[in-house]
Parts: sequence; C-alpha cells; structure tokens
Amino acid sequence: MPVVRGDRDVLARRAGGAAPVTASRRSLPCSDCNLAFGRHLHLHIHPVPVEVGRVREAVRKALSAWGCPSPVIDDSALLASELLGNAVMHGPDALITVNLVHVGDRLLLEVTDASPVRPTVRQSGLEEEQGRGMFLVQTIASAWGSRQESPKGKTTWCTLALDGAVQPPRPHLHP
Repeated sequence: MPVVRGDRDVLARRAGGAAPVTASRRSLPCSDCNLAFGRHLHLHIHPVPVEVGRVREAVRKALSAWGCPSPVIDDSALLASELLGNAVMHGPDALITVNLVHVGDRLLLEVTDASPVRPTVRQSGLEEEQGRGMFLVQTIASAWGSRQESPKGKTTWCTLALDGAVQPPRPHLHP
C-alpha cells in the first residue's frame, strides 16, 4: 500500500489516540513537524553511522511499547537499519528524516534523504561485504518503493504486515 504525501491526514485519523513515542535524546526535536499523532515515531538524524544503531533501538522501543510481535520488531529494526544505512552511506551531509507509522494492520517506515539517486535491488556475490540492503528490504517488506521529494531528495519507504501473514517466503541467504 504506497502512501503519498496527501494521505497523511488519512493516516492521522486511522492511527488515532495512542500517546506518541519519542526516541533517544540524540535525535533532533522537530518544532516544525507537528506529527505527534497516534503511533508514530518521527526523527531527524545526522548522517553518521552511529545513528543507525540508535534509530534501530528507537524503532525496537517504539514497537515494543505498541505491543507488536517480536518477529515484526526484529524485521522492522533490520529494515530501518538497511534504509538508514543506505541514506547515511550514499546521501550528502544533510539531515535524514525517519518516520515509522502504525496504520491499521501495517507499519509504514519512511527514510527521507537529500540524495536524488533512487535505490536499486541487486544480489551481491558471496565475497562482497556490502550491497545486500535493498535485497533484504525487498525480501522482508510487504511492499517498498521510493518517491522523489525534490530535485535533490527522495523518500524510500516500506511496509510490514503486523500479523506477518502476507510476508513473502524468504530465500535462503548464505552467510
């Protein structure tokens, strides 16, 4: 279920009522983004590798507080790591925005960065140490995509089913 910018009001009405969850003190407060509705985690992150782990833990903490099943928490933390890791590695030195929204029976994870280059899926060779991120996202997520936000930026998003029922089968990945 792709979500476009105009759907944010619908998301807010569907998410309804629960108190917002905040992340670590290292995430930047956002007085310009009044998005503290329902079950929603909204962060602005500096593009440095150490922030990937902090966001992963913020996602785990939020999803635990929302009562999500452990496999969904694990998968969401991995997807957040992969999307944010790509933004940190390939984007310019500009703030990255991370949104995690619980809508109905799904989670929507969005990472917005200042790079216009859209992600691609590729299968890396066994000897390669990098290059599997979007393959993992494609394998684990219910759906994923990207959209241009400006001439110099994009949002990469993915969704996860909370019950895991519509998750595609996972291929065997060699270590």
